[in-house]
Amino acid sequence: MKVNISQLTLADLNSVDELMKRHSRWLGFLPMEALQDYLEKGTVLGAKNDEGQLVGYLLYADRSTYFRITHLCVLEEYQGQGLAKELVNSLKRLAETQKVIKLHCRRDFPADSLWPRLGFVAYSDKPSQSPGYLLTIWHFILSQDDQLELFQAQTSDENLDIVVDVQIFFDFDEPDSDKTGPSKALLSDFLTDSINLYIIDELLNAINQRNTSAQRNESRNKYDCFPKLEYDPRLYEDFYRSLGELFPTHTASQASDVRYLAKAAASKIKIFVTRDHALLAKSEEIVELTGIDVIRPADLIIRLHELSERQSYAPDRVAGLSLRWERLTSNDLAIFPFDSFLEQQQVRGIFRERLESLIAQPNRYECELLWSGDEVIALRILAKGANHMLVSPLARTARGADQSLFGRFLIADTVSKAVEKNLDMVKFGDSALTPRLIPDLLEMGFIRCNDGFVRFCFSRCLDRQEVLSAISELCPEATSNYQGMADLMLEQCCSPLDLESVDQKYFLIPIRPTYATSLIDRRQAANVLFVDKTEVLLRWDNVYYRKPNFHNMLTAPGRILWYVSAPDQQIIAVSCLDDVVIDTTKELFRKFKKFGVLEWEDLREMCDGDPSKELMVLKFSHTFPFREPVSLEVLRTICKENGVKLSLQGPSARTPEVFHKLFQRGYLN
Repeated sequence: MKVNISQLTLADLNSVDELMKRHSRWLGFLPMEALQDYLEKGTVLGAKNDEGQLVGYLLYADRSTYFRITHLCVLEEYQGQGLAKELVNSLKRLAETQKVIKLHCRRDFPADSLWPRLGFVAYSDKPSQSPGYLLTIWHFILSQDDQLELFQAQTSDENLDIVVDVQIFFDFDEPDSDKTGPSKALLSDFLTDSINLYIIDELLNAINQRNTSAQRNESRNKYDCFPKLEYDPRLYEDFYRSLGELFPTHTASQASDVRYLAKAAASKIKIFVTRDHALLAKSEEIVELTGIDVIRPADLIIRLHELSERQSYAPDRVAGLSLRWERLTSNDLAIFPFDSFLEQQQVRGIFRERLESLIAQPNRYECELLWSGDEVIALRILAKGANHMLVSPLARTARGADQSLFGRFLIADTVSKAVEKNLDMVKFGDSALTPRLIPDLLEMGFIRCNDGFVRFCFSRCLDRQEVLSAISELCPEATSNYQGMADLMLEQCCSPLDLESVDQKYFLIPIRPTYATSLIDRRQAANVLFVDKTEVLLRWDNVYYRKPNFHNMLTAPGRILWYVSAPDQQIIAVSCLDDVVIDTTKELFRKFKKFGVLEWEDLREMCDGDPSKELMVLKFSHTFPFREPVSLEVLRTICKENGVKLSLQGPSARTPEVFHKLFQRGYLN
């Protein structure tokens, strides 16, 4: 039977996951989020038969100088037919700057005999994370001209060598928790090609102090799986005396801890990873005495991730130069204002453990800080979950900031981020939240469900039954909350959803680029140096002033398509029109002073200097940028195809059919 090999996509997620689970005994466990990440990066090759069934796949990491195979899996019925070789050959053909293919495989696994048949050579052995087993490191040289260079590189490991302390070693076998999470993250798959973990013989003395024979035997078996550090005995004696002046050695345990650090300092390795607060507090004195850097696990992981994924740490500007999201760096962690983010009676150390347990998994979680100038005013951690979901396990606003404004912005911006990524659901976990955020979540369409708050954000045109079916599939427990909702409420609770059955008006409203930048256009606001009244752009609900010459046509409720006039000439966003208010200029300014971008002098100009003249305010909310702005050319074409005249001199009503088509163009998948 003929088999076709091609690059897999997210559409193949379930097929790959099913095949992986069938062979999990040999492949191990890969979280759904990690599998999604490989598919999104385009680093999964798949083999399908004539019927479209996935019968094999090769999952790999793509580095500038090498490939690393993570999984090679072939369905039992297709094994022995050369399919594994075809998958590996397909990977070889992708090489551009890569010079070698690497992988590791347990010596007792059946695949151990496969690799030499595919042309790989056994480079070395290393202990497995499973006690008592060894991994063989296999290499395939892609360029024969580079054999000598590659051999020289192989004789000196390019990974970063680090020493882990006693507590981190014990953490590896402890139950999962915020405390042990950063330590366990050092064993993560994404760090395999970045670090080598070493231990010291002094660890046996610490193991000997464990309470039970079973614990001691288990730890000794684990001890045998790690490479042991060699050190200079003469340097060790000097460092032990020097460090003994910094730290107490009154008990056997204290003396053993100092010996462990002294032996590490007397080796060639210069990074010591610990979560011991006493050592970390005196890290500067230690490096001055011994030359060895003492660092937390989370700090080390962040630094390594910064080096390998620099682009993901670029600032995401919100408005001008001052307001921006930035991914948390190791420098930020060192100066992070923990006290500003603590809840009442919350222990600083527990909050720090929670934060570090999440940021120690940078391949899964993104920790972002919202900066206003030099001040951190908000924190959020995001993860792309399975089933089209954006999850936040931690979200806070700093005390002292305008918590109502920035809290609502944090929520709205997270929903907008999900829409930007074409995800259908946002979830804030209970443990993520501070109580003051909950009223805003409920007001902005979230509902309490199981262990958190969820909101749906469909960016497509659906009928009512399609919406309810999608909700049922994403979060079955939430379905009952939406079944009895009126259409208008359902649309708003799932915005930017375009619900076909809603009885409302649709409007195209022109807006000048300068007003759009301050009211609705986040993309443009990020590209200018300074934005007036930055707080206006952050609001979930806002107002737009106009002269009342279209008041008979503009009615609420409705939907607004925002058309930015020349030079942009494109529809950039969609909003809900909540109300239309007509009153004297003076009264409108009194009611809506904190909204909109216009000051009193601007309004005086609009009313020709007569505050008793009437103006019109459009109250709008649920504003979401289009993923693809709709150009004037496309707008004209759609209007013409539907027999509708296009006028851009002021607000105009659009038919539901025109609105639906423009909406779909703005949110092309």
